[in-house]
Amino acid sequence: MFSAALMLLLAARSCVYSIDLIQPDSVVVQPGQTLTVTCQVSGYSLTDSSYATGWIRQREGKSMDWIFHRWGGGSFYQNNDLKNKFLYNTYASSVKLTGQNLQPEDTAVYYCVRVWSEIKLDQSPSEVKRPGETVKMSCIISGYSMTSYAINWIRQRPGKALEWIGWINTNTNTPSYVSSFQSRFSFTQDVSSSTQYLEVKSLTAEDSAFYFCARGSTVTEDSEAAAQKPPQTI
Repeated sequence: MFSAALMLLLAARSCVYSIDLIQPDSVVVQPGQTLTVTCQVSGYSLTDSSYATGWIRQREGKSMDWIFHRWGGGSFYQNNDLKNKFLYNTYASSVKLTGQNLQPEDTAVYYCVRVWSEIKLDQSPSEVKRPGETVKMSCIISGYSMTSYAINWIRQRPGKALEWIGWINTNTNTPSYVSSFQSRFSFTQDVSSSTQYLEVKSLTAEDSAFYFCARGSTVTEDSEAAAQKPPQTI
């Protein structure tokens, strides 16, 4: 099964400023067949040279693979290891990914993403921990003032959909958690080094996952309304 999903790391949290990348549901193809996934874009222009729109994928138990992206000005960059496997097409308000001669190793969640070159969220490397131990992950921010935007934490367990853990108002240092994560997960920050932290205590096997930090919309939004549902972030 080849799955296509919305990449939540690239949209705004409220209707005040909305960027949406909308993809279809999962698709099943047979080995050797072709996969086509179209991503409808709204909230910004595909010809805006400030941004690029591209595709990445995550195979079960593997790190994310960058496939390619195209800047609004026309520059195109691709992963040489996958250039004979996937094709990229851009239309007025959508981008299309075409996979050719797909094989079982191409089974993955495929995401369309918006890229902004001036913002970087650099996370700490992978760690191996035993059940019951504690892990603390870091996310170093550059390219903008950290306290101007919320930070979200998201995880993806092997073979599972993305899970929103919660977000932190970086201006007031106020975290908000999804109820199922509230007891063992905590967000902290160090403004002087522009670093966000996620700490998980009493680890279990169910906590094995890829953990992502993601920039949200401005911290001046209505935090009560934003805490009621998973944010779409930019």
